[in-house]
Amino acid sequence: MLNSRPARNDAVEWERTDRGEVRITVKRQDNWKIRLLSKVFYIPRQRNITLDEVGTEVWQMCDGHTTVGQMIETLSQRHQLNRREAEVSLLDYLKTLAQKRFVGFMVGGEQAPSRGAASGKRW
Repeated sequence: MLNSRPARNDAVEWERTDRGEVRITVKRQDNWKIRLLSKVFYIPRQRNITLDEVGTEVWQMCDGHTTVGQMIETLSQRHQLNRREAEVSLLDYLKTLAQKRFVGFMVGGEQAPSRGAASGKRW
């Protein structure tokens, strides 16, 4: 796990705010179940998730090149955490991002998408 390289899902829309935070836009699915439920309950067409300072830092490191181990070292040094605290917090956060399909993990010889180029990957 520590040698895997988290990569952002190209299908996820995100932007940096003027305060330097990352805002992720999640659009509502458009299928018959959601349309039916939206007639009974209010379901917004999209919602925004704004990451805090540390979340933004982790998001920026999810570039497909930085390993989880390197991310742990960076976070422990920048935020004066011992390695175990940084590891537990980071792994829990990455698990949440992966469950929401915001990031995926590359292992072994997989190639990271070139920076700035859309790879078309969808998780």
